[in-house]
Amino acid sequence: MTKKAYPNQTVWQVRNSYFGMYVHFPYCFQKCDYCDFYSEGIGKDHASTEQELFESYKKEILFRKSTISSLFEKKLDTIFLGGGTPSKAKPESWKDLLTFIRSEFDVSEDAEISIEVNPEDFHLELLHNYKDMGINRVNLGVQTLNAEGLQFLGRHYDVERYSQIKETLSKSPIHRVGIDLMYGIPNVPDFSFDSDLNEFLRLNLPHLSLYSLTLERGTQYSRDVKSKSKSVPNEANQTRILKVLPDWMEKNGYQWYEVSNYSKPGFESKHNLKYWTYEPYMGIGPGAHGFLDGKRYGNPRNTNLYIRKPLDAKMETADPKTELGLTLFRLFAPFDYQSFFKTHLDEKTQTHYLNTILSFEERGFATLTNGSFQWKKEALLTLDDLILEIVSA
Repeated sequence: MTKKAYPNQTVWQVRNSYFGMYVHFPYCFQKCDYCDFYSEGIGKDHASTEQELFESYKKEILFRKSTISSLFEKKLDTIFLGGGTPSKAKPESWKDLLTFIRSEFDVSEDAEISIEVNPEDFHLELLHNYKDMGINRVNLGVQTLNAEGLQFLGRHYDVERYSQIKETLSKSPIHRVGIDLMYGIPNVPDFSFDSDLNEFLRLNLPHLSLYSLTLERGTQYSRDVKSKSKSVPNEANQTRILKVLPDWMEKNGYQWYEVSNYSKPGFESKHNLKYWTYEPYMGIGPGAHGFLDGKRYGNPRNTNLYIRKPLDAKMETADPKTELGLTLFRLFAPFDYQSFFKTHLDEKTQTHYLNTILSFEERGFATLTNGSFQWKKEALLTLDDLILEIVSA
C-alpha cells in the first residue's frame, strides 16, 4: 500500500490502482452463538457440496470480471479467504482456486493472501500446505483460552488443539500470523482476557485483533439473552480493558491502527485496510459483500441457492457522504484526510467533514498535522458519537 514517512507510523492515503478479493467459505464445525456472519455448522466432515461451491466461485469471478471493466486497470494485491471456517475446506480446493484467480487477474508479486483458521484445524502440516500454494498470512480465531468462556460462546472446543496453539504458532512456516481474542465474556474471571493476551504477547506475534463481545441481532446469543438464559456482555470489564489496551500494546511494540487491531510496524492487515480506506474489493461466495465501481452488492445468504444461481446480486450505488465517515474514521493510524476528502466527497461535504475534524482537534480528540488526521486515545470511548457528528450533515 502506498504510504509516506511519519515519525513512527504509516500515513494511509488514497490509492487508485489496486483492488482486493474476499472469498466466503460458509461452513464451520459448528455455528458460534455470537456470530452474525453467514455460516452453517456441519460437524467434522468436509462439506458434501465443496466441489460445486468452488466451481460456483469461479463462475462468479468470471461474471464480476466481465461486468466491471475498471478491474482491467487495477492490480489484485490482496486475497482474503474467510468464513465460516475456510480451513475446513480441502487445501487442494484452495490451491486450485488460487491458481484460477492468478490466471484471470494481474496479481501483484507481493500480494497479501490470507486465510482464516480455527484451532481445530490448526496444525503444522496444514500451514506448510498453505505456504506451498502461496498463502502468506494466517488469522487464527482463538477468542479465549478459557474453557468456560468458549462454552459460553458456543464454540467448538478441541482440548488437544487448544493446548497446542502456542507451540504451533512458534513453529509456523508462515510468519504473518495473527490471532483474534475477545473480551467482556460473562461467566469468566475479569482478568481472564489479560492472562490470554499476555500468553500471546510472549510469542511476539505480528498481528493481534482484540474485540469486545457484542450482542448482535438475530444470533443465538441475542435470543439466549432475551430468554434470560445467558447474561449480557460484561460492559464494566470491557471499559476497563479498552482504557488500558492502547498503552499496554504500545509497551509491547504494537501500533494501534484500527479500533480493534494492533500490529508490529508493517504487519497491518492490508486486506482489511481496504474496507476502512474505501478501496474496491470483489466479494465472492454466499453471503459475501463487494464494493466495485462505487457500487455495493451482497450475495444471498444461502449456500444451496448460491450454488444453483451464483450471479443473483443487485448492485447499489454507495453513498460516500456517509460511508467514508463510517469506515475511514475507524482508523487510529494517521491518514491523509485531504486526499480522501477530495477523491470521494463533493465540495459541500468536504467543508462539513473538514469543519468537524477541526472541532475534534479543538476539543482534544484528534491531531491534524501536515494534512494528516489521527485520533487521540481520548476519543475511543466516545468514538461512535464523534463519527455520528461526521456523517450527520
